[in-house]
Amino acid sequence: MQTKVSRTAAGTVYDVVGSGERTLLLLHGGSGRRQWFDPMAALLSDGMRMIRPDMPGHGESAATPGSYRLEDSAAAMADVLDHFGSPRCWVVGHSHGAHVGAVLAEDRPDLVAGLVIGDAPMARDRMLAHMRSTYEINRSWRALTTLTSSERDVRDGFLALEVPTPRGTTASVADLFGERHPYVREMAASLFRHDGDFLDAVTQRFDETYRRLDAGLLDRLNVPVALLRADPADGGLLTDDDVEFVGRWVPDVRIEQLHGVGHGLQLQDPEQVAHALRKLIEGSGASGFPAPCRPSGGRQEGWSGEPCDAARVRTC
Repeated sequence: MQTKVSRTAAGTVYDVVGSGERTLLLLHGGSGRRQWFDPMAALLSDGMRMIRPDMPGHGESAATPGSYRLEDSAAAMADVLDHFGSPRCWVVGHSHGAHVGAVLAEDRPDLVAGLVIGDAPMARDRMLAHMRSTYEINRSWRALTTLTSSERDVRDGFLALEVPTPRGTTASVADLFGERHPYVREMAASLFRHDGDFLDAVTQRFDETYRRLDAGLLDRLNVPVALLRADPADGGLLTDDDVEFVGRWVPDVRIEQLHGVGHGLQLQDPEQVAHALRKLIEGSGASGFPAPCRPSGGRQEGWSGEPCDAARVRTC
């Protein structure tokens, strides 16, 4: 898979893979990097052009300590799209990437044609509860970012971490996944290149970092929204209440339920995730880029471009 790697003036690195009329912006999760999408991107490269940034403080992008608010990262992603000269594109956000993508869609609707939320709770109180439940894990990851001697040291430390399982027990990463699992390799590579202050922003500066994840964010988006839900039985984050929350603000949200796939999404089953994304995006209109919902004489356009009742779209 051929890639073209570029860097913005601010130091954000991105590559471009695939070709076709449809353009996607793939946003990795927190503490990740653009290579998280490698296996899935290979399956989508025929017919889709994918822009894959390393978000600030991740991968090869410059660290920006003290500036990891959602709006900071969204501005960096807008800079990537402006630098590339991208047409309006679908934003596919995995976990934290979905929060960044939602803020990008609100702040720069001229760049965004649609948003896919990849297993990310969109209510701030739910994210706060999730942060508290994973606080010790995140602080363990933070400690691993200080191991700058070798990626191997980071991998060994990561394998030794004790983590909760979906069945309510705990186990080491080594016992759960094994050393050769793609998730283990990618997390070790990502943490070795990670600015640990991002994890401080998530765990120590939560209110500031997630200020823009307010109750009305989804309501303010004038683009189609789709939901990619991991399997709760295998570690997916989204509960039925989370799905209901999105549907409350986006009544015509499209949902794809994955099976046997946890929160790692494309790191765990790239084929199933790629198939679901094609279904969501290609099914949104003949061109794959439906017109955004926007006021038009008291009416709004939905997924198909057909008018829909503006009051229904805005009902909470």
